[in-house]
Amino acid sequence: MKNIFLPTLFITLLVFINSCTKESCNEDIEVYMRAVFYSSESGEKSSIDSLDIYGLNISDSLICSMATLNNIDLPLDPAVSNCSFAIVNGGRADTIQIYYESNLIFVSAACGYIYLHELEEVLYTTNDIINIVITNKPVNPGDEENIQIFY
Repeated sequence: MKNIFLPTLFITLLVFINSCTKESCNEDIEVYMRAVFYSSESGEKSSIDSLDIYGLNISDSLICSMATLNNIDLPLDPAVSNCSFAIVNGGRADTIQIYYESNLIFVSAACGYIYLHELEEVLYTTNDIINIVITNKPVNPGDEENIQIFY
């Protein structure tokens, strides 16, 4: 009996310890829509000075303040089908409204679930913005450009 008890106890403890070990998430699970700024004159990527960007109809609406940016990662809310942002440049404001579809996907046991988005349409005002082009409709983890904003 003593010969069976110790190996059984050892195996039970080993299984218990392994089952409690937390698996770490090594996946990129941050999902943001990337907007890249372009010069309407040259068609080249461009930096815009002193930008303030706000999310409309959300709490903590200030996304960045007085920043010089050549791109910005914007959060999309999976609970709704569109988000709006105000881009203020030197006191002049433009609003962009992004329409999309959200899908919940399972990444792994360690990472859990994330929402991926599919861009459908972008509407915008034209105070400073000349044009906006959707270049990549799927919004996935990573740093792929999704829209081009021409100033």
